[in-house]
Amino acid sequence: MRALQKLVRNGHSTQVTIPRTLLHYLGWLAGEEVIVECTESRQIVIRRPAPDEFAPKRAVSVVLDRTPPVTP
Repeated sequence: MRALQKLVRNGHSTQVTIPRTLLHYLGWLAGEEVIVECTESRQIVIRRPAPDEFAPKRAVSVVLDRTPPVTP
């Protein structure tokens, strides 16, 4: 699916409108959070965030075994 859109100035930012048919096709809703990325090839990618991208990183817990080593 393809649509020719214009960049629109809105205050100190610039916006592009996503047509309603494209939103329905993607299953996106207005007000949903998305990630906007610029690739090395200077293309813009808009995607939904993955659940693990914003989850706090958990430190690997270290369990110290305080029992003395068993010698025969």
